[in-house]
Amino acid sequence: MVGFLVGSVLRSLPCRRGTTLASPIKLMVIAADGTSLGRLQNRWRRIATWAKWTILGLALLLVAARLALPTALKWNLNRKLSRIQDYAGRVGSVRVHLWRGAYEIRNLRIEKNEGSVPVPLFASSSIDLSVQWRELLHGSLVGEIVLRQPELNFVAAPTPEKRQTDVEGPWGTALQSLFPFQLNRFEIQRGQVRFRDNFKSRPVDIFVTNLFAVATNLTNNRQVSQRLPAGVTATGQTLGDGRLRIDLKMDPLDSAPTFELNAVLTNVDMVALNDFLRSYGKMDVEAGRFSLFTSVASRRGKYAGNVKVLFENLNVFEWEKERRKNVLAIFWEAIVGVLSAGFKNHPHDRLAAEIPVTGSFTDPHFGIWSAVGSCLKNAFVRVLLPKIDQPVHLDDLKPGSP
Repeated sequence: MVGFLVGSVLRSLPCRRGTTLASPIKLMVIAADGTSLGRLQNRWRRIATWAKWTILGLALLLVAARLALPTALKWNLNRKLSRIQDYAGRVGSVRVHLWRGAYEIRNLRIEKNEGSVPVPLFASSSIDLSVQWRELLHGSLVGEIVLRQPELNFVAAPTPEKRQTDVEGPWGTALQSLFPFQLNRFEIQRGQVRFRDNFKSRPVDIFVTNLFAVATNLTNNRQVSQRLPAGVTATGQTLGDGRLRIDLKMDPLDSAPTFELNAVLTNVDMVALNDFLRSYGKMDVEAGRFSLFTSVASRRGKYAGNVKVLFENLNVFEWEKERRKNVLAIFWEAIVGVLSAGFKNHPHDRLAAEIPVTGSFTDPHFGIWSAVGSCLKNAFVRVLLPKIDQPVHLDDLKPGSP
C-alpha cells in the first residue's frame, strides 16, 4: 500500500519531456543550468571511477611504504652506526608503530673494531623511540626513549686495542642521532653496567644489575619555573647484594653542571669485593658490610657536599688464613686490621667517617682532617648513623667558595 502511494505521488510530479521518474531511486534535483539528469548521472559515474582508482592507488602506495619502512630504517641506522670511530654498530631488526608515532630497534650492539674485547661496549634487546603525545598539548614536539635490558661494559687492559673505557666517546653521539626529536623523557628497564679487568692476578668484575631509571623533563619544554626542573631516579643491585638508589634534580639546559644529588649504597657484602681489593688494594677481608651515603650540590662549576662511608662487622685479619701469604701481605693486612679495630665503635661494631668534598670539577678538595675527626668521633663520642644527615642544596653553596 505504501509503495503504491509513493509511486502515485512521483508520477504526479511535473517533469520535463523525456524525463521519467518512475523509480524513487532516480529522483534527483535538476541542476540550475538545465543539465539533464542523465548527463549528471554519467558525470558522477566518471568522477566516482576516477576517485576510486585514486584512493586505491594511494592505499597501495601507503601499504608498500609501510612494508618497506622497517627495512629502510634498519639500513639507515646501520649506516649511521658503521661510522663510529673505533667501533662498529648494528641493528638486528626494526619495528614501526605508526599509530603511536614510534619505532622500536631490536638487538642493537656496538662493539670495538680492533682487538679482542670479549663484550660489547653497549647492547640493548629493545630501544623504543616515540613521540611524547602529552607534550603536544603544551606546544612542544619532543620524544621519549625506553631501553629494555641495556648493558654498558667497560674493560681495563694494558693496551689500547684491548681496552674499552670510552665514557664520552663518539658512540654516545651516534645513539642520540637515532631519534630526530629532542629527548624529554628517558627510561631504563633491567639494565646493567659492568667494569672488568681480566689482566689482574684475580679477574675483577664490578657491576650494577637490575637497574631501573627514569629521567623526566629533560628539555624543560613546559618552561617550569623551578630552579632544577628535570629529575632522575634510579635503583639497582650491586656486587655483594648491595642496594643502590640515586635521586638527582638538575637543570640540563644550564651551561655549567647545576644539580642536587643524593645517593645511597647499602649492605654490600665486602667478601664479594675481595678480587677487587686484592688487585687494587693488596688486601682482602674475612667479613664485613659496606655502605655509602652522599649528598652533593653543584652550581656555576662549583660543588660542595659530603660522603659518609660505613663498615660494619669488619674483619680484615685472620691468622689461620693469612699465614699462607707472603710476609709483606701479612704485615700490610695486620696494619689495616689493627687500625680498623682501633678506630671503630665497638658497641655497634662500626667503622665510619664523613668526608667533606668541595671545589670544582677540575680542582677538587677533600677534607682529610675533617674525615679523621669524624672517624674519631664515631669511635669514641657518638656513632655515625647509616643515613644522609642533612641533604645539601644549591642555597648551601657559598658564592666565593672554592
